[in-house]
Amino acid sequence: MKVSESMISQLETGKNNFSKDKIIVYTNICGCSFNFNINRRDIIEKLIDVYKIYSELKIEKFNNAISNLKKIPDIAFSSARFEYYLILYMDNIVNKNISNVEFIEKMIEIGINSFTNNELAIYYDMQGLKYIYSKNSIKAVKFLEKSISFNSNFLMNNYHYCTIFLNLGYYNLAQIFINKSLKIALEDVMIERLFHLLLNQASLYINTLQYQEADRINLKLLEESYVRNDLFLRYCVLSNLTLSSLLKKDFNDGFVYIGMIDQKYLNDDYDLILYQIMLYFFSNDYISTKNHIRKALGNTSISSYYKNFFQGIKYLMDNKFIKAIDRIERCYDLALSDGEVDRAILDLKLLNELYLDHGLQNKLKKVKELQEKFYKMSYANQIIEDIGLKLN
Repeated sequence: MKVSESMISQLETGKNNFSKDKIIVYTNICGCSFNFNINRRDIIEKLIDVYKIYSELKIEKFNNAISNLKKIPDIAFSSARFEYYLILYMDNIVNKNISNVEFIEKMIEIGINSFTNNELAIYYDMQGLKYIYSKNSIKAVKFLEKSISFNSNFLMNNYHYCTIFLNLGYYNLAQIFINKSLKIALEDVMIERLFHLLLNQASLYINTLQYQEADRINLKLLEESYVRNDLFLRYCVLSNLTLSSLLKKDFNDGFVYIGMIDQKYLNDDYDLILYQIMLYFFSNDYISTKNHIRKALGNTSISSYYKNFFQGIKYLMDNKFIKAIDRIERCYDLALSDGEVDRAILDLKLLNELYLDHGLQNKLKKVKELQEKFYKMSYANQIIEDIGLKLN
């Protein structure tokens, strides 16, 4: 080509534009042809449109749009080659093909300096989503911070933020991002995403013991799910209503909502199975409790946490309290190791009752120390939330 190696690098990374003749020579050497007819700006606009389709939860339309973009002839050998890899990245992350993204990330990083702010916001949001799927909240937040710094008006980076803070129990911060996401969803008329944001709002109300507000939203959404014949929305709403009933100790309502949930979802959702088992357990229907535990334990996909928890409940009904305590203690350790602080606190409350009932003073003392530790953590979290409020 009669140019320096550094010039080749600048061409590859998009930092410099070569003459048409030089590009033809370069692509011929590589055994391919360059598509000069592709307008990079057009591809960027289409890429942003596809991201907005994903924001609206129109997954089938999203997949069709992605497929059409990938079919553009020689898009991988054009001025939009890095947009092509970002398209592949979105496709794999949204459809949870996480094992395929390492190579794509390396290709994107080569040309990342050529990206617009909107493209950077999309890329880092997708990276955040990848870590949300793997339940690594710390890394997810790191990339979401980058995403929102390049475009704070994209719905999804705000939505992913509120999801993480809701799961971590930082409810003040979660509320901030729910409010912002709701505003964007309303302005952009993203109805499907709006429903899921309202579900998040209802979950926040449940976690902050505002059951009346939670039920008001959930019942409205339940009506809408029947109007739209949306099974997934209906399932999510009924899960929320069931949890609310369980926490309020309103077992009659809990059984009503459990009975309304489509079985094809119930079989795969162990949180919902746990609610169902606890409803029967607290209402002293031990036969039904044992039947559902037996069915759950028969599923080979059950995790160690649920397996130990269900076995612990079974031992309680069989008056084998030491074995029950051992199982719940294992659950507590598993929850902590997975960073599931809320779940660990729930296990700790149950252990507190068991130690108290059976005169295990040494262990009871240990629980009191752990509860004090969690209280301090909660106080520290409140300070973090207050700082977040001031920053926002």
